[in-house]
Amino acid sequence: MIGRIKEMMKDELVRGSMVLVISIVIFNLFNYAFQISMAKMLGPADFGVLAALMSIIYILNIPGEAIQTVVSKYTSKFVSQNKIGKIKELMIRSGKKGFKFAVISFVILCILSILLSEIIKIELWLLILTGVFAFYIFLVPIGRGILQGQKRFLGFGLNLIFESCIKVLVSILLVFAGWRVYGAIAGVLISSACAFFIIFAMLKKVVKSEREQESFDGLYKGSMPVLAAITAIVLMYSIDILIAKAVFDPEVAGQYAFISLIGKVIIFVSSSIGRAMLPLSSEKHEKGIDTQRLFQKSLLLVTAISVVILLFYYALPEFIVYLVSLGSDKYVEASHILFRLGAAYAMLSIANIIILYKISVNKIRKSAFVLIIFAVIQALLLIYYKQSLDSFANAFLVSNILLFVYSLFVSFKK
Repeated sequence: MIGRIKEMMKDELVRGSMVLVISIVIFNLFNYAFQISMAKMLGPADFGVLAALMSIIYILNIPGEAIQTVVSKYTSKFVSQNKIGKIKELMIRSGKKGFKFAVISFVILCILSILLSEIIKIELWLLILTGVFAFYIFLVPIGRGILQGQKRFLGFGLNLIFESCIKVLVSILLVFAGWRVYGAIAGVLISSACAFFIIFAMLKKVVKSEREQESFDGLYKGSMPVLAAITAIVLMYSIDILIAKAVFDPEVAGQYAFISLIGKVIIFVSSSIGRAMLPLSSEKHEKGIDTQRLFQKSLLLVTAISVVILLFYYALPEFIVYLVSLGSDKYVEASHILFRLGAAYAMLSIANIIILYKISVNKIRKSAFVLIIFAVIQALLLIYYKQSLDSFANAFLVSNILLFVYSLFVSFKK
C-alpha cells in the first residue's frame, strides 16, 4: 500500500493536483470563512446583496479566467523550449494591454451600474465599488497564469491563500466597524491589491531575465473559443444568484445564496485538478506526447470527489447547513435543495474538466461558442420556474445536466 502511494506521488498530475488541492482547500476554507462570517454578521437580506455582488465579481472575472488560461498555455510552451525571456515579453505585453482594458471596463461598468441597480435592487455606489475589481481581473491573472504555466503550483497556491486570508480579516474588521456590505466588498478589493503586489514578487527570475522578442499578434483574438468556453462555465455557476436576487424576496434570495455557496464546494475543489491538468496536458501536447491518460485520470479524480461530497449532501443536508452556518437557524429551512444544487455543480465540474482538456490540446473551436447557449437556457429556465426554491433548484439542475450531456458529445467528438 505504501509502495503504491509512493508510486502515485511520482506522478506529475497527482503531485501537482495534491499541492493545488491542499492550497485551494485552504483558500476555499478562508473564502468560506469569509462567506459564513458575512452570512452570520449581515443576516440573510444583506448577505443576499453580498452574494449577488460576488456573483457579479465571478462574471467580471471571466476575462481573467481566459487571460490566465491563455498565459498559462503560452508559458508552458516557452518552458518546454527553455525560453524564459519570451515569458517576460508575454508578461509585459499582456500587462500593458490588461491595464488599458481595465480602465475601459471600469468606465463601462460605472455606466451599466445605473441600470443594474434598478433590476437587482442594489445601491449604485456598491455596484461602482465592485467595478474597481476590473483592475484585478486584467492584471493578477497574468502573474498567476505564468506560475501555473511554470508548474509552480505551490507559489500559485500560496498567493491564493494569502489573498483569501487578508480578505477574511479585513472584511470582518470593516463589517464589525459598521460598514456592512461596503466593508465586505472593501475587504475583497484590499486583499486583491495585496495579491497583485505579492504575485509579481514571486516572479523575480522572469522580471530579471532578458526580454526575447516574440510575436503575440492575435494572442487573445485567436483565443476567443477559450473565452467563450470559460464564459459559459462561469455564467453557469453565477447567474442563478443574480436571478434569485431579482425574483425572490431578500430573505429567500439570501437563503438560496447560502445553500448555493455550500453546493459550490464541489466545483471549487474540483477546479484544482483542472488547473493542474491544463499546463501538464498543454506541455505534453506541444512535445507530441499522448495526453489521453492524463485526461482520464483527471476525469476520474473529479468524479470521485463529486460522488463523495454528494453522499454527504444527500444523507445530512440539514446538519451540514446548520454546521456551516455556525448554528444559525435562518438557512436550515432551505437545506432540502442542497443535494440538487450539489448534483448540478457535480455535472458542471465534470463538464469543466472536459472543456479544459479540449482547450489544452487545441481541440475546441465552434463547440466552445455553443456552450454559451446553455447559459442562456439556464437563465430562461430559472426565470420561468421562479415559483419556489424547489422549482428554481430543479431548473438549475436540468440546465447543468444538459451542459454535461453536451460536454460528453464534445469529448467523444474527433
